[in-house]
Amino acid sequence: METSLDSIHLLVNKLKEEIFSRVKSEHHQSFVSPSAYDTAWVAMIPHPVEHNTPLFKGCLEWLVDNQHEEGFWGESIVGLPTIDAIPTTIACMAVLQKWGLGAKNIEKGIR
Repeated sequence: METSLDSIHLLVNKLKEEIFSRVKSEHHQSFVSPSAYDTAWVAMIPHPVEHNTPLFKGCLEWLVDNQHEEGFWGESIVGLPTIDAIPTTIACMAVLQKWGLGAKNIEKGIR
């Protein structure tokens, strides 16, 4: 018996095949921009079985590694954060707090 999760997996795989069949394999990542805000929200998703573990650990690592030296995440103009960096930074700090990671990153973001 097919579950709704199985149906979703089938649809996702079909969509990937259709999209990526037109693009060389080395350019797959060009479909996704490195958005700290989007990455933070994806990092919020818990593992379906191990609920105290993030499903996408790589997203958390990306957040820790891609904080600006000044403490914010997101876009900047001449080293200064844009207005969009405020919700982005809050989302990044919230996800790090949720998973108990990046205490220094959170502290830096608050400053």
